[in-house]
Amino acid sequence: MIETNLLAQFVAFAKAGTLTRAAQDLPRQSQPALTRSMKKLEEELEVPLFVRHKNHLELTQTGRYAVYYAQRVLQENQDFCDRIRSYDRSLHTLSIGYCAPVPQMVLTPLLNGIFQGMTLSADMKDDVSFPEGLRRQTYQLAVMHARPDGDEFFVKKCGSEKLYLSVRASDPLAFYPEVRLQDLDGRAILLFSHIGFWMKMTREKTPHARYLLQVQRDAFHELTEHSDYPCFSSSYFLGQGQKIPGRINISLADPECQTDYYLVCLKSEQKRYEKLFQQIDDRTIY
Repeated sequence: MIETNLLAQFVAFAKAGTLTRAAQDLPRQSQPALTRSMKKLEEELEVPLFVRHKNHLELTQTGRYAVYYAQRVLQENQDFCDRIRSYDRSLHTLSIGYCAPVPQMVLTPLLNGIFQGMTLSADMKDDVSFPEGLRRQTYQLAVMHARPDGDEFFVKKCGSEKLYLSVRASDPLAFYPEVRLQDLDGRAILLFSHIGFWMKMTREKTPHARYLLQVQRDAFHELTEHSDYPCFSSSYFLGQGQKIPGRINISLADPECQTDYYLVCLKSEQKRYEKLFQQIDDRTIY
């Protein structure tokens, strides 16, 4: 059985082109030690991998072929390690990918009640990578704003959300019953930074807007209360009666500003999360 560290050194040499550069790229590796490793790999395979010139090594045709398969073996080895670690973590930690803040706020108390004794690990970002994250068991659950492709997923709608524009009564847009995001393009807009997929969508629709990003939620709320900058508000918070004093909330007509949410897991894991799926419906997030 060939050691994976020999394959890693072999690939490093192929990428670097010389033993000297490869030794510099590898941690705690000298050129003489790397030379011995390459010779050991040849001996174990019982085929010549290198043409030896006076001052350098060159890969043979077989050597170049071996590099391709060495990379595959290393990737498979890394996948093996990642999957085993993810599985072990899933026994003690429930990892959830959220595409937006509101689903996390609504579902976290529900998850804590059902999965008592487990640690919840939440990740919020654009959900484009969530299907692969579920396949690789990086996540056990995910909330997405579109149904994922693939027959391996169990999906249930868990709610919806709509964005509104929040402005002062003196703002020129305050007199319109509804506006579009393009009406904001070129203006300065307050924006909380941790909003998942909403960030990409709003930036794509307003490429010339100057976003004043706020990392701290308290600082964001303080600025919305004491500044005249427009910002976005959510139908969820408005439905809870949480309105910013002195501001008017205007409907955004862009279809992208209205989304449904879907709770997703692998079908093979559906029974494990059956109680959770039984307790949600299409108005859990509303």
